[in-house]
Amino acid sequence: MKKNGRTLSVGPMDILEDWLKGRGQLDSKLVNYYSPAASMTEVLKQLEQILDDHESLGLVYLDIVNFTGIEQAYGFSLCKRILTELTKTILEVKPHLGVGRGMLTHNYSGDDFAVYCSLPQGEIGLVLDFLEEYAEELRRQILKQVNESLRGILRDPLDLHIGWAIVKPNSQLSLESLVYNAIKEALAMAKGHSDAKWTRRVWELKDTMAKGNFEVHYQPLVNLESGSLIGYEALARGPANSYFASPGILFPFAEKAGLLYQLERIIREKALKGCHNLDQDRLLFLNISPSVVKDPLFAKGYTRGLMALYGLSPYNVVFEITERTAIQDFTGFRKILQHYRDQGFRVAVDDAGAGYSSLQAIAELQPDFIKIDMSLIRDIDASPVKQALLETFVTFGEKIGAKIVAEGIETEKELRLLAQMGVHIGQGYYLGRPSLEKREPSPEGTQLLSTMKSRGRGETIHSLTVGHLVEECSSLPKEALTKEAMKYFQRHSDCNSIVILDGMRPVGLVMREKMYYHLGNQYGVALYSERPISLVMDQDPLIVDASMRLEKVSQMATSRPFQRLYDHIIVTDENRCLGVVTVRSLLDQMTKIQMEYALTANPLTGLPGNPRIEQDILRRLERQQLFNVIYVDLDNFKAFNDRYGFEWGDKAITLLARIITKNVQEMSCSDDLVAHIGGDDLIIITAGPFTRLCEKVIRDFDERIGDLYTQEDRRRGYIEAKDRGGHHCEYPIMTVSLAVVECWPGRFQHPFEIGEAAAEVKKRAKNYAGSVYVIDGERVRDLTVS
Repeated sequence: MKKNGRTLSVGPMDILEDWLKGRGQLDSKLVNYYSPAASMTEVLKQLEQILDDHESLGLVYLDIVNFTGIEQAYGFSLCKRILTELTKTILEVKPHLGVGRGMLTHNYSGDDFAVYCSLPQGEIGLVLDFLEEYAEELRRQILKQVNESLRGILRDPLDLHIGWAIVKPNSQLSLESLVYNAIKEALAMAKGHSDAKWTRRVWELKDTMAKGNFEVHYQPLVNLESGSLIGYEALARGPANSYFASPGILFPFAEKAGLLYQLERIIREKALKGCHNLDQDRLLFLNISPSVVKDPLFAKGYTRGLMALYGLSPYNVVFEITERTAIQDFTGFRKILQHYRDQGFRVAVDDAGAGYSSLQAIAELQPDFIKIDMSLIRDIDASPVKQALLETFVTFGEKIGAKIVAEGIETEKELRLLAQMGVHIGQGYYLGRPSLEKREPSPEGTQLLSTMKSRGRGETIHSLTVGHLVEECSSLPKEALTKEAMKYFQRHSDCNSIVILDGMRPVGLVMREKMYYHLGNQYGVALYSERPISLVMDQDPLIVDASMRLEKVSQMATSRPFQRLYDHIIVTDENRCLGVVTVRSLLDQMTKIQMEYALTANPLTGLPGNPRIEQDILRRLERQQLFNVIYVDLDNFKAFNDRYGFEWGDKAITLLARIITKNVQEMSCSDDLVAHIGGDDLIIITAGPFTRLCEKVIRDFDERIGDLYTQEDRRRGYIEAKDRGGHHCEYPIMTVSLAVVECWPGRFQHPFEIGEAAAEVKKRAKNYAGSVYVIDGERVRDLTVS
């Protein structure tokens, strides 16, 4: 082109403007076309006007496949012509799909085009169907027309990358951000980084979130000691019969799509709304991902605002940390959680035992609750390995002050064993399925726990009855002949004993080796085979009731004459034969219990733990002994531990243990026991007088505890620390409270009853200032203060 004698280069826009003039359209804005020279502000303004009349817009991104290679092969001039032809074709193409009015085309860079069109009304699936078809039709028509115009010029026909997305306004993002995100989505599809199926899923999830089509189901959590309801876990469910119905698909997909913050926010609000005016003593476990700390609305107290709206307090809420994303910055995450803990919120770590990251989270976050993964709970009643692992968690929880929650309880046997092992809280289908309503726990679960409680929790893992070891036995009626037993042993080489019955009542036992001993002499078979089995059976075998404790059965079995030492033990229930127990299985179990006693000794004080305490009390109760149980507890320990740290807290506990042990050794009987219940709780079990012992423990403790405080704190007589509500309070120097329960024959049947009595005495002791001991019993003795 020449102008004033000068030759000017002709660019795509010059050709395009000439083309527009030829069509009688002097301004490209009349066809809503924006070149790379147009500012984004102009484009956004036009889009805003279009969106005034439409709920959303479709965006189709397209560019030329291998455009850089074409430029290198054919040169810059031909590429300019190609871009011009492409632009003209885009503006001319009118897909025959019945919609697409208000179309806007933005050539925002080189061969990158964004084509916007209106979308039909209706369900998101229909909208996505239309947009996918629209994009393909647009691509087909553009390629047909461009390649026709460039025929004979290019060796190979042009091809286009194409992708699509939706621009849908919302209150949280600016239009600029929405457009930017939509272009990124369409570009990812065009370049093969995602596909249409993925994009459809993303928009289905966005539509579901916009409509709030989620349900929150509440699953009860039960105190396994009392059988009472302690609260619920809020569990999200997507729309039924949809791709997102399962939380196992919903949350990982939302995280990958960058929608996790918004999704968790929606679920939290629904969960809190569903617990409007929850009882003050009930807990609500809310699942949160570690990455939620990056959500600005979470950090700004959005959740707390919702709680106030629905009549809840921080003391109702437990943040359950899930493993959807690994915690990268424990220090920062811990600071965020501490901010909420100071307000009264509590923290749980989910899926403990399922992987390394959950164990690291426990170590770093020191949670209030540790939720054991259901993979460790499934069939735990039949797995000694799982039992050993769970016992470790229970002991560990006691040491750090965390409650253990067993997830996925599905059978009576699992529940019974978990309660016996001292697990604090249970959750699972056997105790109650998740439901839209906040239901009470299942009747069968609560009935079992209630029965165990009424029996004083009966059989714990360390006081198992012989009934737990019963094996199925072979039997014959007392009228049977000896030859029948011979034939049975011949057919069943793995059978070593036969119980002889009178109806269902056992009256004798035949051991394989002993019967063959009788028959082994020269005339044995001829003498006995046709005669009654009673002639060769043991007519006085060891028969015990299924409720008898293993310790007692073991004593009885090992007290038998040597020739009968390894005979099987017959177990009955109301004189009906249940089966037999082998001496080997009995001794194996007793060995395991002794090992557990050693393993459960407190590592800080070296004192025996709860299993030994329970065994000692049961032994005294069975022997109808007169004894006293003294529960020892530190006052203001938590404030001291928070102010001075764990190391100094351990020193305080160790000091108390040494004082108690020294005084018990000097003043009590050789059969007395000093043990460590957990934390700052210790116990003395003594058959001797306790008044002087209590006074001496108090006097020695009060004289020495001041050594653990700074001179300034000793001078003031108190320390400053925060209470659970985050308020600054003054806490006096630590003192010690002793609760004495007198146990005379017949007063208590089980250690659990003694513990309940002691809890009431401890409450009384805590009402007094200073170091005290308070005595329970019919002779209620008033407070004695050191």
